[in-house]
Amino acid sequence: MSEINYKYIAIEGNIGAGKTTLAKFLSAQLNGSLLLEEFEDNQFLKAFYSGEDFALHAELQFVLDRSKQMAEFFNNSRKLIFSDYVPQKSLIFSKINLNEKEFESVKTLTNLLYKPFQEPDLVIFIDRDVEELIENICKRGRVFEQSIDEKYIKSLMNGYDQWLKELKQPVLRIKAKQIDMSKPIKLSQAFSSILRGNYSKNEIDINLYQLMKSVK
Repeated sequence: MSEINYKYIAIEGNIGAGKTTLAKFLSAQLNGSLLLEEFEDNQFLKAFYSGEDFALHAELQFVLDRSKQMAEFFNNSRKLIFSDYVPQKSLIFSKINLNEKEFESVKTLTNLLYKPFQEPDLVIFIDRDVEELIENICKRGRVFEQSIDEKYIKSLMNGYDQWLKELKQPVLRIKAKQIDMSKPIKLSQAFSSILRGNYSKNEIDINLYQLMKSVK
């Protein structure tokens, strides 16, 4: 069996898409290191979702916290990495939530602080319908997320679509409904097959359902 061609795989998607679940699954099944997005300690984020005017504070805190997290994580050598976020994706949120001047300041700081760190060489994007995203947000019960509405989710969808087109890494789009966690062996084999491929920089739709049917 040939080796996995990608060594730093980031799982991306809208709020409630299932990024963390898939990243944890793949890291466990394929023996990779796990880099998870940290946001619980960002008190400004909770204040922002509560309607207070802390958008800039929240975005700046994310930049600082993630740069510190990555400095610690990449201090050790890693053979295979699965992450549930691309750090630069926070600029999608910044562009929506900040005015132009604030956004440019956050973008400049992001580019400066993240420049020393390794970037993903493959992005897997989970596509999920708006209704399902809202349902998942409600189910997981994070109090500070309960004010998120359909309009905000749709604006993030548009932001993600534009951002994906600008990435230099290949992007594999997978429909969330095809990620069948009830069949872990077949799912693991399917993703192993995916990660042994060679992909261009274009977005590629992956039919995970067909792959899982074809694996022995």
